[in-house]
Order: sequence, then structure tokens, then C-alpha cells
Amino acid sequence: MDAQKCGSFIGEMRKERGMTQAELAEKLHVTDKAVSRWERGIGFPDIHTLEPLAAALGVSLVELMQAEKAPEATVTKEAASEAVAETIDLSRRRWRRFWKKAAGWAAGVACVIILWSLLTGLTVRSDVYVEDFAILPQREDAMMMKVFVSSSMGFIRSGRDVSQSDDKVVMRFYAAFGGLNSAMGAQNVFVVPLKPACTAIYFERNGKEDLMLVKNVETGAWERVPH
Repeated sequence: MDAQKCGSFIGEMRKERGMTQAELAEKLHVTDKAVSRWERGIGFPDIHTLEPLAAALGVSLVELMQAEKAPEATVTKEAASEAVAETIDLSRRRWRRFWKKAAGWAAGVACVIILWSLLTGLTVRSDVYVEDFAILPQREDAMMMKVFVSSSMGFIRSGRDVSQSDDKVVMRFYAAFGGLNSAMGAQNVFVVPLKPACTAIYFERNGKEDLMLVKNVETGAWERVPH
């Protein structure tokens, strides 16, 4: 089916029936821009639109497919079958092209996300525990903390306090390069600033706060919470 020939035929039949592009579009529940594209030969109507379009233009489906008016007697079953089969095949080819492009875009977006994760280490690790800790000598406002990952694979790239309160610290740890088993940029010792009123240190684990260390308010010493 020739797009230019089909478009000219649609435009000609529309004008014969005294309809504007907007009026035809309203009958078919499409936009007038869609009708304009058809008539300019830029694209074809969707297969589900063909019958309503033929009815709106006052032509048969075969005439629409052949883009020319013909006496009813000349329209054979074979011609009708061929026209419909051609239309169905055209629609399938269009959908295949659409899904091929969509798959290409999806693959591209996935690659960008993976690359971004690898470069920035945005993956949060939830299997991190305290191995050792100590208040920095001659300081009360910072703690040196050594941590480990319970999994046999994976490393920590960074950690930071994400709490919104003065009485606690909530540490969130990020995997090294998106969680890959790579020691590049990995670390396991962190210096954690302590707020004056801080009495508890939590690790963020699966979106929840898991208590790791507490401060004894009587002695001022920090104690590990058993796990």
C-alpha cells in the first residue's frame, strides 16, 4: 500500500464528504494531526482504524486499501483478502519496528543506570557490622570505627551520617563501585563525628535503623549492642 497514494485518496474522499480534518478525526477518536499525517503520506492509519475510516469516508475497506474507488462488481473476494492481508502485514511490520526501537532505548537506559552505579557506588550495603571502635584520643566529638561486611563478597566505598537528630548517628554505607567484588576505592575504617547529645549509633539496614553502639550515660563509655 503506497502511503502517498493512500493519503491523497483519504484527503480526496474527506473533501467529497465536506468534512474538515478535525471533523474526520473526531469521528475516528484520533487527533487532527494524525489525519494530517495520513493525508501527507507520512504514515498509515492503525489497522483498528481502517474500518471506521472507510465508513466515515463512504468507501469500502477494499477501496480504501487500494486507494481508489471501484465498481462493487469488480471487487472480488480474492482482492479483498489480499488487501486485508497486506494491511495486517503492514501493521505487524510497524509494530515490530516500534518494539525494536523501544527495546533499544530500554537497553540504552539500563546501560546508563549500570554505568552510573559503577562509577558512583550508589548501591547501599545492608550487611555491615561493627568490628572495632574507639573514641579518638583527646577528643570526645569523634569516633574511629572499623566495620566489616558479613558477605564474603563486596566492599564498602563510603559511609555517612544520615540522621536528622542530635541524640543519635545513623550510618549509611555504600558499596564499592555498585556492589561489585572489587577492592578499588574500598575502605573499612571511618571517622564518625559525634554530636554532644549523641547516645546511640545506628546502621541503616534495608531501610531500617539497627542499633549498634550505645553510650552509657553514667560512665560515658560506649558499648556494643549484641547481634
